[in-house]
Amino acid sequence: MSEAEGDDGSRRVGLATCDRLATNAATLASQWSAATAGQTICLASGSYGTFSAGAKPGVVTVKPQSGATPTLALRFNGANNVRIEGLTLTSAVLLGSTRNVTITGSRFTGAAMIDGVAQSNILFDGNTHLNINAPTGAVPARIHLPYSSSTHSGVTIQNSRFEGGDADGIQTGVGVNILNNQFKDIQENGPNHTDAIQLLGAPGAVVRGNYFLNCASGIVAYDGVERAVIEDNVLDLRGRPWAIELYSDDGSIVRHNTLQHGACDWNLPCGIIDITRKTADDVGRGTVIVDNVATEISVNNGSTVAERHHNLLRQYAQSGELTGVPVFMGGAAPTDWSGFRLAPGSPGKSAASDGTDIGIR
Repeated sequence: MSEAEGDDGSRRVGLATCDRLATNAATLASQWSAATAGQTICLASGSYGTFSAGAKPGVVTVKPQSGATPTLALRFNGANNVRIEGLTLTSAVLLGSTRNVTITGSRFTGAAMIDGVAQSNILFDGNTHLNINAPTGAVPARIHLPYSSSTHSGVTIQNSRFEGGDADGIQTGVGVNILNNQFKDIQENGPNHTDAIQLLGAPGAVVRGNYFLNCASGIVAYDGVERAVIEDNVLDLRGRPWAIELYSDDGSIVRHNTLQHGACDWNLPCGIIDITRKTADDVGRGTVIVDNVATEISVNNGSTVAERHHNLLRQYAQSGELTGVPVFMGGAAPTDWSGFRLAPGSPGKSAASDGTDIGIR
């Protein structure tokens, strides 16, 4: 069977043969213990508590029986070769030497926390993280990596939806890959400061191909960021005017992004790229900002950039940049990522430093 989209937008995967069946937490534990590489454990409807998978020499899949709606929490510490498919997950905790884990087509109703993993080959793919809040004392983000390391986590988050609620979308202190996701209507509620993506150091993070719509903020790093690659994202915000904010940056690349113009907070226009710092922190340096569609680029408080050229800006363009108003394939107010590609005849068409269009490719 082919993949399809469920009512909640999560990816529904075709049912494979069920090698083993479980009906409650105890039978799931015993079936996992007995399962061999390549087998699939299918779950009946019900609540399975917290599932703690161990290590297997090859992939073992856990998924629903046809038509079933099982619910469980994950807590993995040292798990290996696990595939979680099509489940409702109340929370997930992935720790330590956990590796080679895929969570796909699933509906998260609570946070996922990943701590201490390195080069882990952990994949979140085609999941939904909808209407999740972060009350005082809770995990602050829907996917949270609270640690720092110079070694990439090996975690990839892709093709997923983060919508509604006031929890951050993704917050990380370590390198991750954030690819082709949608962040929509993530707004502050009360005292919470809410970000779609917040990088804290996060050396080597890749943020590519994402779509941000009507969020309080976009891609932010208020406490430093190192060697991130931020490219081919669309940011159509209605809150903070600074859609990409890099404080105390060290050598990140910001290229081929499209930031929608409009009216944002404090009577400022939306769509600004901001390179700055907090007074007590180091100045930013080495940032490359090329081939973006934006309202303006702001470089302040002693921070500097290594390269800045081939950007299409509405105001304050510098030598090597274009001043103009983009014309999008989807009109003045596109409703999806692809609609923000430049239309034929638009300023910036085929005018990027690499010969492609300025903005998303």
